[in-house]
Amino acid sequence: MLDQYMRFFAASATASAGFSGLLFVALSVVNRDESEHRTRERRTVLAASAFLALIDVFFVSIVSSLWSSVVLATVSLVMAVVGLLGTSRLMPRARRAGNFAHGFPKRRLNLAFAAVSAGGFGTQLGLALALLADAGNAGLVRALVFLIVALFVSALSRAWEVAGIGHRSLREELASTSKTANEADASATATESVATAHGARASESLTGD
Repeated sequence: MLDQYMRFFAASATASAGFSGLLFVALSVVNRDESEHRTRERRTVLAASAFLALIDVFFVSIVSSLWSSVVLATVSLVMAVVGLLGTSRLMPRARRAGNFAHGFPKRRLNLAFAAVSAGGFGTQLGLALALLADAGNAGLVRALVFLIVALFVSALSRAWEVAGIGHRSLREELASTSKTANEADASATATESVATAHGARASESLTGD
C-alpha cells in the first residue's frame, strides 16, 4: 500500500534532515551576538518546536519507506507522543520567555505556532491509532502522508521566524523607503529655500549699495 509513496518518503526524509542542519546553523548565527537572554530563549523555544516537527517527519518517512502501513501507524504513534511531550515541556519555557505575554508583538503568532504544534501531533496520534485498528484503510494512510507535509510546512514557518527573515513585510520596506525619500525631498526643498533666501538678501544688499 505504501509503494506509491516511496519517492515522497525518500524526498521528505532527505529534506527534513537537511533543514534540521540549516536550522541549527541559523539558530547559532542569530544567537551568537544576542546579549538579551529572553530573546535568545524565545528563539531557542521556537527552534526546538521546529526540530520536533522535522524529527517527526524524518523518522516517519525513513522508517515507513521500508515497511508496511502498520509500521507507518506505529512510528507515527511513537513520534506523535514524543511531539506532544516535547511541546508540553516547551510551553512553560515559552511562557517564561514572554512569548505569550500581553503586549508582545509576536504574541498571536506564537500562540498560533503552539496551537498548530499541539493540534498537529494530536491529529497524528488519532490517525495513527485509527490506522492500527484498520491497517488496510488507504484513506488513513493518505491522511498521515498529508500530515507529514503539514508538519514540514509548520517547521519551515517557525525556522523562517527563528532566522529573523520576514520580520519586516514588503509593505513595511516600501513604507520605510518612501519615508526616507520624502525626508530627503523635504531636506532638499528646505536647503533650496534657504539658498534662495540668502540669494535674495544678497541681491537686495547689492541693490542698496
